[in-house]
Amino acid sequence: MNSASTSSEQAGRENGRISHEDSAHLPARPSSLPASAILHGDPLPPGQVIVLNTQTSLEQIRAHSVSNLQSELGGVLLGRAYRQDDGLIVEVQAAIPAVTADSGPVHFTFTADAWSQIHKDKEAQYPDLDIVGWFHTHPGLQVFYSSDDVVVHTAAFRMPWHVGLVVDPLNSEACYFGWVDGELAPLAGFYELADQQAQSAVPWRVVKTEVWRESETEAFYAAQAADGHVHPAFREPADWLDYLPTKMQAALAAGVIGFLLSLILLFGWAIPQTRRANQMESVLLTLAQETDLNAAACPDPRLRILTPVSGYRFPAGSEIVFVGTAVAPGAARYQLETRFLGQMEWQPTDSLGRDTKLGKLGSWNTKEALPGQYEAQLTAVDRNGIRLKTATPCRIILELSN
Repeated sequence: MNSASTSSEQAGRENGRISHEDSAHLPARPSSLPASAILHGDPLPPGQVIVLNTQTSLEQIRAHSVSNLQSELGGVLLGRAYRQDDGLIVEVQAAIPAVTADSGPVHFTFTADAWSQIHKDKEAQYPDLDIVGWFHTHPGLQVFYSSDDVVVHTAAFRMPWHVGLVVDPLNSEACYFGWVDGELAPLAGFYELADQQAQSAVPWRVVKTEVWRESETEAFYAAQAADGHVHPAFREPADWLDYLPTKMQAALAAGVIGFLLSLILLFGWAIPQTRRANQMESVLLTLAQETDLNAAACPDPRLRILTPVSGYRFPAGSEIVFVGTAVAPGAARYQLETRFLGQMEWQPTDSLGRDTKLGKLGSWNTKEALPGQYEAQLTAVDRNGIRLKTATPCRIILELSN
């Protein structure tokens, strides 16, 4: 993202996992907080990143979040990261909005143009600050981290001090998310530095929430699609149907219910899901270019796993889906293999019989796998199953935990 974070991200890739070892180079910060600091939410337990927001940064986030209440908005957080004893402190000093046309009532994405403008704005306004996280809004949808948010955070904000803020400006709710023991989780609270006024600059209430799985996110998008993607505050009042006699309403309902069900299936599920998949493909491509995602583990850009990111931790027994690029000339198919870290023999996991610029490479059902660290490998082979010498394999490290 910038010179400081790029070098640290490279170190993180070489380590193969997200850990506080990546923060050893950070400067130390006094552990005592100003007496005037305002706590939003609950005191943070050990292991969670302590977030300090200046009132300027909070005002910038709030101003952008209410600029359009019918669409999700977002941007990046700028500031400094510090070590504190055995923990981490992030001081957020400013926020830069992401100007993108690719947003809607239930989605926000970082496009290539948005990233370019963010970098220009940062260099012009805050050249001495680092990108320490991101923020986005859920107007009227409550606060949570969807599986799409996890993809963005894992791809572009993978240092231990990188945080993400979700704000619901209509319900005045908010929550920070960050890395806790190598996994994304909601943070109990954050601090506001009263550097301009004694009272808080924002009306937000920190809520208890969670990180959603893929199935929960898909169900949410389907429900929002069927509901018209419109928050109740913006829905139109009763239309002409409400003024028809009840019997006529029943007759009309009986006549069109089958048609409506088919439309809901097509427009309320299939099309929004396809659109959301395309949006996330765009995000992944942009983030891959911006952060050289898995570049150290996958030196050949024609054979690259984009997600999961090397070093990511999954619950043992889950199914891991691999997304990336496989376009090696002369390849008859592509193989996904895994092995316990330190072992010699690879075990076949899945295969792909066609090229893909950005798509699903395969999956790994870890139901029978033991907890621990594993290597996952993507290779290109010829018609005889022999690995192509012209395509360097992509190898990443994953961890399965209880």
